[in-house]
Amino acid sequence: MPAATVTDAPRRAGLRGFLGALIATGPWRLAWVIAVQVAAGLGQAAGVLLLVPLLAAVGVRSSSGVARFVHGAFQSAGVRPTLAAVLAAYVAVTALTAGLSAYQSVLATRYRLEFVDRLRVRLYDAIAHAQWRHLLTIRQSDILAVLSTNVSWVGLGTLAALQLLVAVIVVGAQLAASIRISPVLTGLAVLAGIGLIALVWPLVRRSRRLARELIDQNRGVLGLTTGFLDALKLTKAYGREDDHVESFSQAITAARGSQIGFARASAIATAVQMTLTAAMLAAVVELSQRRLHVALGSLIVVVFVFTRVVSQLASVQSQLQQVAQALPAFDEIRGLIDSCERAREVTPERRPLARRVGIGEGVALADVHFHYPGRVPGENQALSGVSFEIPRGSMVALAGPSGAGKTTAADLIAGLLEPTAGTVLVAGRPLTGERMLGWRASVALVPQDPFLFHDTIAANLAWGRPDATEAEVWQALEAAAAAAFVEQLPAGLQTVVGDRGLRLSGGERQRLALARALLRGPDLLILDEATSSLDTENELAIRSALQRLRDRTTMLVIAHRLSTASEADQVIVLDRGRVAEAGTWDELSQLPTGRLQALIEAGAAASS
Repeated sequence: MPAATVTDAPRRAGLRGFLGALIATGPWRLAWVIAVQVAAGLGQAAGVLLLVPLLAAVGVRSSSGVARFVHGAFQSAGVRPTLAAVLAAYVAVTALTAGLSAYQSVLATRYRLEFVDRLRVRLYDAIAHAQWRHLLTIRQSDILAVLSTNVSWVGLGTLAALQLLVAVIVVGAQLAASIRISPVLTGLAVLAGIGLIALVWPLVRRSRRLARELIDQNRGVLGLTTGFLDALKLTKAYGREDDHVESFSQAITAARGSQIGFARASAIATAVQMTLTAAMLAAVVELSQRRLHVALGSLIVVVFVFTRVVSQLASVQSQLQQVAQALPAFDEIRGLIDSCERAREVTPERRPLARRVGIGEGVALADVHFHYPGRVPGENQALSGVSFEIPRGSMVALAGPSGAGKTTAADLIAGLLEPTAGTVLVAGRPLTGERMLGWRASVALVPQDPFLFHDTIAANLAWGRPDATEAEVWQALEAAAAAAFVEQLPAGLQTVVGDRGLRLSGGERQRLALARALLRGPDLLILDEATSSLDTENELAIRSALQRLRDRTTMLVIAHRLSTASEADQVIVLDRGRVAEAGTWDELSQLPTGRLQALIEAGAAASS
């Protein structure tokens, strides 16, 4: 089955979608952040206006009305505009502006973190509640890349967007102050700034393209890394270490090229801005002195504002590039969220309605068909017209060659998949919608390759049933033939099993997984050959325990070892997605040309 990547999902939410999501996090709180930013910008503008009377106080005259305006403001306050008074006012305004800027920085950081965290939680929620069928189409490493790298980039882009808003407000406030001094020179500064942004805009757009390339390359690097770690033992056994290192080196070289390209675009934009800023400033000074005859005081202030504005514009350019870099990452996150939410199992408002579903008189598959996404319906179906029953209190075994559809049938019975056609019946009713969730509470699954968390044995068992008592835990361990080896461990139940349980043997992991399943007290226990990694003694102990459970637990066994199937009440032999034969072990094993007999002979030949 071909695996899709997250890039197959719809994307291109773009700047509008990004800003819309940013605003939706908390419109009123964002408005307060902006208000504080405006206040800080006005404070900076007031500081600029105070430069005019400050220069006048030291003998540099200005012909603008700003000096008269500020002089009148001082008189209204009952203060003479002496040098000391102007300096005191300038320091006070600067201190107030600095305080507002610091407060705004904290507010913006809090808002950014909440936005990113909400996005991350929504992504987790969408993945967690998506249909298993949909999740099978996406590589795990792609999901991991979105959850880690993409979310980090969006965080940086959010910070840049908020800083961009600050820069725009500050520039606006400073220009407003500058207009009071010299409208003509301010107009020239605005035109210069627009020209600078127009010149570097192609570099901003190129940054977005480079970001898309870098995201794809980082996904490839992460895919190689997870594959390498998953196959590390096999890699060393086959002597393929150098091949892995070479593939990884090529992948990070390609990613490095995109990173360098992004840095180059940013550096070129900054260099162009600095050069053109110097040229434009020189032209403004020349024009002011020779043609406009601007007073020295006003010219000094305008030059100061011009340099501050251009500095802010350089910051705007840098922030625009960071936002451009974050947009592809945001588009991909939104694409994955949207695809998973469209494939959501049960809508949030109906999820609380999902009550535990009991097995009733049993489970049945009625003319069930199933094909995985990416396959053409009717061709190479995993299951085609499968019908059989699992009566309550019975043990049913699914046998068949690899690829016959055994695991698919078990996933349908467990409520993880819905059939493409046909019906899965539990307690006489179709298993759909919220009934699937309620049924899973009555099912315990023991996979062939059991997964354990990097935690204690007690925590791994409690994951199956958090409210279990210690006595119940030991009862489950006893039933799974795991109590003896757990008692011998130095820390007992508090022993940490390691990543994926690698500090334990394969047989020990399987026994703990079986104990975790039994602790749930399931109506249906699905065993994907849970005894395959056990020695003969422990296999016999578990099989004996399973026999004791038959009076109160229905069991479905995927039988890779046919010895397990021999104890079942009914054996269903699947072949190429169809029921080849069904009956008791004695009935099927005596058919000289039957499929079960062929499997028995193949197993005997393999073991000889």
